Amino acid sequence: MLSKHAFAYFLSHGVPALVSFASIAIFTRLLSPEEYGMYALVFAIAGMLNAVLFEWLKLSLLRYYPKYKEDSRFFETIKLAFLALIVASLVVGIITMFFFQGKEFSPIFIFLTLIFSWTQSWNGINLTLMRAKLSPKSYGMLAFSRTTLGLVLGTALIYAGFAEIGLLTGLILAFWITLLMPTLKFWKLGVNFKAFQSDYFKQFLKYGMPLTITLLMGVIIHNSDRLIINYLLDTSATGIYAVTYDLSEQTIFTLMMIINLAAFPIAVKAMEEEGELAAYEKVRKNTSLIFLIAIPAVVGFVLISTNIAHLFLGESFREDALVLIPYIAIGALLKGFKLYSVDIMFHLKQKTALQIYPVIVAGVLNVALNFLLIPKYGIEGAAMATVVAYAIAVVMSWIIVHVQIHPLPFPAKDFINVVTASIAMGLALLPLQDKTGVLFLIAQLAVGGITFLLVAILLNIMNARNILMKRLKKTF
Repeated sequence: MLSKHAFAYFLSHGVPALVSFASIAIFTRLLSPEEYGMYALVFAIAGMLNAVLFEWLKLSLLRYYPKYKEDSRFFETIKLAFLALIVASLVVGIITMFFFQGKEFSPIFIFLTLIFSWTQSWNGINLTLMRAKLSPKSYGMLAFSRTTLGLVLGTALIYAGFAEIGLLTGLILAFWITLLMPTLKFWKLGVNFKAFQSDYFKQFLKYGMPLTITLLMGVIIHNSDRLIINYLLDTSATGIYAVTYDLSEQTIFTLMMIINLAAFPIAVKAMEEEGELAAYEKVRKNTSLIFLIAIPAVVGFVLISTNIAHLFLGESFREDALVLIPYIAIGALLKGFKLYSVDIMFHLKQKTALQIYPVIVAGVLNVALNFLLIPKYGIEGAAMATVVAYAIAVVMSWIIVHVQIHPLPFPAKDFINVVTASIAMGLALLPLQDKTGVLFLIAQLAVGGITFLLVAILLNIMNARNILMKRLKKTF
């Protein structure tokens, strides 16, 4: 069931990711590093707002949907809470406008940040509902239509002369247009205040508020470097760092997220219906599949980074990107492993408060290291800080899970075999490492993919050889 749903989410999330890669290639050729940096700042601050205000609602929807899916009051409570948070953030935004008058925090900057945060959060809630319903097709249609329309509208408004403001406006319009039908279908336009259930809301708070702190610290690790770079260096450096981070992490992290999109609802269902041991076995299989996809992706991405930068980034972004990519790829692997293999244990046992301690330490450490390393190493120092912070967070979370919940169901044999296959793949890619162009990219992907597949079959990773032999027997 996991493989089936993971493949469905690969199609439904992987295709939009390809559109996002095309967006990066286009936007970095149309915008200067400084203009892209302003866009990145809005994106970073909106991400922090989402983590503080809305993410706990999204996670509560995912966690409690199997239990309350037949109760309309459950959905109305989520909708009313979301609207209340919009009003609260608008009031804070208006007050903030009176304190920041510079170019970077002008009224239009604050207004766009709020609108972007609201629309991005509502999009996330709708995607989460589709995920909870185990409906990857609907998930994919919404994600693909939004990213494609965002690319078209953003590009058109940049060409019209609106630069980064045009890009942000285009993305916001794409959210609004594509969310119209899901909103009408699942949430309706009216509100029913009498349907609000304080018991549900308290349950959401108990489950979600510890996650808010956790997610905020995670966002700080992810986004604070951009704000600190902008403060210590300039907006141009922020743009170069942000686009490299987006390209590198999106590649690795999206692959890991696809597995989790399918795996987490299945693990929750197993916990509710079959008990802890069944759920932990799902986590083990999930982790094996994450390693199978992510580790070779990191090795391959780093080795062919010259060609990736050549094809997907504008010329003014490429030189610095080549220095950053290895750090960011490793950081993405650590982040994905923590979120989708370690932290999932906290969610299953509803002990999300335990997640707070590792991310607080990692978040504070990341900020401190940024201020220490950026003046000496520039944007490379920010990437170093991120890797160290994620590594500390992984170790601390793993220890807490082991002591407080259950030994992490870690697939050691599969991990060793995947690393072995990835090393073999890396050796095969070395002769093609510095080649550039679309044809060489195809060759690099083919050589790397075939080499890894052959070694994976030889080592029987995740029972691959046995599955292949059964398929061959049925065919012939």
